[in-house]
Amino acid sequence: MATTWDAGEKSAMVFIGTHALFLSASGPARKPRAPVVLLMPGSGSTIDEWVGVRRLVTPFARWVEYDRSGLGRSESPVARPDAISAVSVAGELDVLLKTAGVAPPYLIVCHSWGGLTAREFLHLRPYDMVGMVFVDANTEKSFDGGCWPLSYISNVIGDLDWNDGTGLTANQKLAKEEWEVVLKMQQDPRHHLTEAAESQGYKASQTVLAAKKQFDKQVLGDRAISVIRGNAPRDLQRMYDAGVAAGNGTKEDRRLFREYLKPADEKDHLWQEEILRLSSFGRFVRSTSGHNVQMVEPELVADEIKWVWDHVDE
Repeated sequence: MATTWDAGEKSAMVFIGTHALFLSASGPARKPRAPVVLLMPGSGSTIDEWVGVRRLVTPFARWVEYDRSGLGRSESPVARPDAISAVSVAGELDVLLKTAGVAPPYLIVCHSWGGLTAREFLHLRPYDMVGMVFVDANTEKSFDGGCWPLSYISNVIGDLDWNDGTGLTANQKLAKEEWEVVLKMQQDPRHHLTEAAESQGYKASQTVLAAKKQFDKQVLGDRAISVIRGNAPRDLQRMYDAGVAAGNGTKEDRRLFREYLKPADEKDHLWQEEILRLSSFGRFVRSTSGHNVQMVEPELVADEIKWVWDHVDE
């Protein structure tokens, strides 16, 4: 018997033609024509990073989440691609939702690289979105349109622990066992392979998205959006300081990293603020945390989801 995703706590492996993806739904039963909140995490990330936000959202909204191919509980494709594009991720999600029978409308929540994949999904299903929440999301201009991670940044960071170096370990608000699951997922060899493939496809994804000119077209019309800006430049500054203290990178690597950091805060603010141009109705919120707002300030993310939710159909 087919799974009904509109009520109850549901999870299942859904076969999408080549392999199966993990899909989960929770929260109140869905009323006719009501939206669901649909999560699109960042590069190399799983739904386990979002349990704190989900806890705060499910009292008022139906929540749907999934792990992308090669991540978390989802299977890897038989033919693993060298590069994964935002277009391919959006297409895979489209197949997943249609196969599972999770009907629109959707309120999209996206983080980091998910900002690119969510906008490609918006391109595929422009009339199925009732609103969007961007959580420190990347755009076609992020990192000046260059490949990520930049080689000199990787050289200075070396093998330092990102979670510890940025303060995420100390400041995240997940329960002990929830944080342990996140760490386990991050250490999965499949995770590393998938994240590398997503990084390989990053620059091309930006180029393809930029050509769609979604900002100029204001593709969301007057549907509500919220843009939450974290502080990714602060995370990078902390990793630079730790890398230098550890003796990582050449003098040239360090110089290039310093040059990158000088305008980083101002540029990041402009890139994030430009996302508001997708709609005539939105608001911009500044987080006090670093890039991983969902784990440090889950209540802020939930509040912005509620704000968009409350303005659906206004």
